Amino acid sequence: MEAAGGRALLAAVGLLSALSAAGTLFLLAQWRELGAALRELEAAAGNGSERGPPPAPAPAPAARTKRSRRGERARAHVRADGDEMMMMLTYSMVPVRVMVDLCNSTKGICLTGPPGPPGPPGLPGYNGSDGIPGTPGQKGEPGVNGKRGKIGLPGPKGDQGQKGEPGEMGLPGKDGMPGGKGARGSKRKKGDANNDVILEGAKGEPGPPGPPGPPGPPGPPGKRKGKAKVELQENIYSSKCTDEICGVPNDDTLAGKAEDRTPEPPSKKAECVITSVGSPDQYVSVQQTFGTWMREPANISDERIWLTMHFLGNYIKEYENFDALLNGSYRIINITGLFYGCGHAVQNNHLYYHQGGTSYIQKFGLDKDSQHTLHIKKALHQGKNYLFSNSKTYFNIAVDEKGLWIIYASSIDENIMVANIDEESFSVNWHINTTYPKSKAGNAFIACGILYVTDTKDMTVSFAFDLLKGKQIDARFKLRSSQSILAMLSYSLRDKNLYTWENGSLMVYPVHFGT
Repeated sequence: MEAAGGRALLAAVGLLSALSAAGTLFLLAQWRELGAALRELEAAAGNGSERGPPPAPAPAPAARTKRSRRGERARAHVRADGDEMMMMLTYSMVPVRVMVDLCNSTKGICLTGPPGPPGPPGLPGYNGSDGIPGTPGQKGEPGVNGKRGKIGLPGPKGDQGQKGEPGEMGLPGKDGMPGGKGARGSKRKKGDANNDVILEGAKGEPGPPGPPGPPGPPGPPGKRKGKAKVELQENIYSSKCTDEICGVPNDDTLAGKAEDRTPEPPSKKAECVITSVGSPDQYVSVQQTFGTWMREPANISDERIWLTMHFLGNYIKEYENFDALLNGSYRIINITGLFYGCGHAVQNNHLYYHQGGTSYIQKFGLDKDSQHTLHIKKALHQGKNYLFSNSKTYFNIAVDEKGLWIIYASSIDENIMVANIDEESFSVNWHINTTYPKSKAGNAFIACGILYVTDTKDMTVSFAFDLLKGKQIDARFKLRSSQSILAMLSYSLRDKNLYTWENGSLMVYPVHFGT
């Protein structure tokens, strides 16, 4: 098989060699015929031409530049084109018609020789018409940033931007120069002499209670026929504390040593002490970290809701009901001065708030133009020495079953103080010092006459104080698990829940009282 294949291969190679040799011979024969015909044509062209070929140009001097050579070649080319002549490789001019007849006589077969040297460059042609635009290429990479140009002319003044949030209240400035002496007032007429004889003066206010007397001898044993009615202890905090701070320690030194005191009945029922709070419900979220939201505590038919945005401002927002709060429909109520902090309260259609930069509490009428001011003496009210640093609050106003209260920090010992307020006269009934340092407190609220104070992280109620009995009670419970900013914490007498403002969310915590 392999021998047969080899023979077939040799036969094929031999056949190809024979065909190649035959083709070579054919081409040589054609070349000779064309060469003879070309010589005849040249001879005929030399004899029958009206004018001979142009004389060969004289050799250019050595100093002639290349540009002059290109010019002569261009001129020779122009003459050849004008006479319809063709320059051959031998630099002889042959008419084009003769060359065309020669190619036609050989049945369209014109053998060419090897390529000659490149001819002289031709004259530049005319500009062509613009082509069709091509498809755009891919976007290249951005180049290197150039040098910064010169500062241009200032542009036109833009629109005024939105008003920013007010900053914290600054420290009070230095006292100014005393003013000039005022003009003397007009002289009044002298009054008539009073000849009436006053027999007895007006009755004075009752004096302070005296010290407790020594214990009396034990009485005879009696028979118990029923439950003894024990009179509750009279409130020891009289109106004499209106303009001064009454220190009431939260230990057993209030009325002497424990063994020297007669047992007194509890002034609080068990169901009035909070034991725990439930899981919160979120009502709505706002875009403010600090703020206060309030409802009318006693008038349940009043569905209005009031909001203060931020811890400093000069207006509040009033919403008609919860639907208006969700829809963002409200009216603006401008107040007197600036409120400060997140411890405001609403009671009987009046807004109670701390006037920023002062130790004054304002009572502002929400529906009628009325304004009352209460001065809380010896209270911290400026700088960063807050009552509650987490909410930037100096005064916390509370409303519960026992009335109106103001929680503040003493400027003497920085303990938490509470003032009981007479709502009608807007004056202080009495103050009480809880002896609990404000540095341990995060926030606070009052419910059923008991002050509840949270820890610094506002996660646990760590201290409770009975304001009517004037002593600490055992009431510790977990408030929440979140560590977000607790700007507001308030007890609502309306539904007996806790209202909070936590990092822009308005929350409600159900309260569980003891049984």
